[in-house]
This record gives sequence, C-alpha cells and structure tokens, in this order.
Amino acid sequence: MDPFTEAGDRDGKLNGLMHGVHKQFPGLLQKMLPSAVEARRSNREFGISPDPGQTHQEVGVVNVTDEMREAVCVFARKLAKGTYYLHTQQSFPNEGCLLLKWFTNSDLLLDGRYTTFDLLQHMAGEVPPIQRSGRYLGDQFEYKLSLSPDSDILALQAIFGKAFGLVIFGCTIPGKLEASIERLREQNQNDGPFAVLQSRSLRNQIE
Repeated sequence: MDPFTEAGDRDGKLNGLMHGVHKQFPGLLQKMLPSAVEARRSNREFGISPDPGQTHQEVGVVNVTDEMREAVCVFARKLAKGTYYLHTQQSFPNEGCLLLKWFTNSDLLLDGRYTTFDLLQHMAGEVPPIQRSGRYLGDQFEYKLSLSPDSDILALQAIFGKAFGLVIFGCTIPGKLEASIERLREQNQNDGPFAVLQSRSLRNQIE
C-alpha cells in the first residue's frame, strides 16, 4: 500500500483481499487496529491529520501483529533460499545462518525513504530486471543480491512497492555469522534488530 496515494488499490482488489484475510484469520484485522489513544499518538508522530468527520483510527497506521511477523519471517526465509539457489545453483544449507531486518512504509512517512537501504548502498550486487509477460515489475518487487566470491556470505535487499522492505544476511558456514551477532549482543546488552530465520546456535527471535 502506497502511504501517499491510493495506488495500493488501483486494481480495486483491496476490499476482496481484506475479506479473504478476515475469513482465513478471524480477528486479525481487529488486532491490527490501534486504540484511539495509540492512533492519536502515532498520527501526531507521523504528521497525519484526519479529515472532518474522520477519526484518528480510520486514517492512522495499523499495528503489526505477531501473526504478521511470523508470516514475514516464513516468507523471507523462502525468498532468501530461493534467490540463493537461483543465482548459485546451490541449495542454502540447513546448518547455515539467516538473519532478517524488515521495515514497513511507516519509514517512508517518517523519512521519505528506507534508511536501511541507504546504509547498504555501497555494497556491490546484482539487481536483475523482473518481468512478467513482458512487463517490468520494478514498481511491485525489486531486489539486490550481494554474494561473496565463494558464495558463502549473502546480503539480500528487497522492496515490495511502497508497502515494505527487508534485508537478509546469510552465511553458509555454521557459526561464522552467529559469532558476530553474539559479540554485538554482548556489547549492546540486547538482542539487536535481527530476527533469526535459521541458525543452529542463535536463540530464535521474531522481529
């Protein structure tokens, strides 16, 4: 969903998708709605003002639920493994490590861009054109894959229109990436920003 325009529903399928979500996951849409106090506070943070007759809950950002976090993690793990195989013709090993950082279009409202991508723009990588039936799909999905010379370390950056984006770091060598994360956790005294998609040693964490 584009937070600045109605482009997210330009095909007119949004209502149908919402009905489908409600049917498959009863109660999820209600959990996504913030309370009146939460909506007013977040709208103030994002500079959102309701039109006359609208409430803060109707125009503000929604909550990210545990179900949504779990779904993103499952999707991200499959995306990373599929992309790795596509570019290397090798399966990403089950003993390897995959870490995820993802972000929603609330970043666009606050900063006008995804700042995480700015931090990684210096990394060399491949950005293949994605087409379907001769149509370029860069406005819907785009990714950049960076691989080490031996293909044992990867960084995958992906963006899905103006809805959300993600970064996945991975290493096929057991313990190599985990050691760096453990040092960061010890230095910062917290789990850090990454969700653990796959690891034999790191404690699982859903971001």
